[in-house]
Parts: sequence; structure tokens; C-alpha cells
Amino acid sequence: MKPYKNITTHHLGLLLLLARVTAYVGFLLTVVAIMATAIGFVSLGLTSVMPMLAFFPMAVSVLFFSGVMAAIVAFEESYRKRTEHHVSSNEI
Repeated sequence: MKPYKNITTHHLGLLLLLARVTAYVGFLLTVVAIMATAIGFVSLGLTSVMPMLAFFPMAVSVLFFSGVMAAIVAFEESYRKRTEHHVSSNEI
């Protein structure tokens, strides 16, 4: 599984790599949050699960930030292709 596999870039390769790594971290945080909540609920009860639920907003925030970085890369690549098309059509 490779997040953002349809996005390519010519100039912002490092940002795309960072977006992919951040997406993996977000997926990992989501799995950790689910497992911690389930284990805490089974072993400790409902009252001790509440602090463990703080992982969910953090995981969603990391995934959102990863999506924003991927969107920046996609916008830049679209703008670059459009500019190259305009420049090449004006040279004829």
C-alpha cells in the first residue's frame, strides 16, 4: 500500500515523500489508538478509556496534514504542466 500513488511531481519530490511518510505515521497512530482503546476497555473499564481516546484526534490531524501536503504537491504539478503547455504552444 503506497499512499498518494497517483500523484507525481517534478519539483516537490521531498514534500511528496514527507506526505507519504506522514500518512504512514497517521495510519500507525490510528491502529495504536484503536488497540489502546480496545485493550483499555477490556482490562480497565470505561472510565480509563477516556484518556486513550485522545489518540483519535491526533491521528486524524496527522492524516489531514498529510493530505494537505499531498494537495500542495498535486496543485504545483498541475500548474507546472499547464505552464509548460502554454509556453510550448506559444513557441510555435
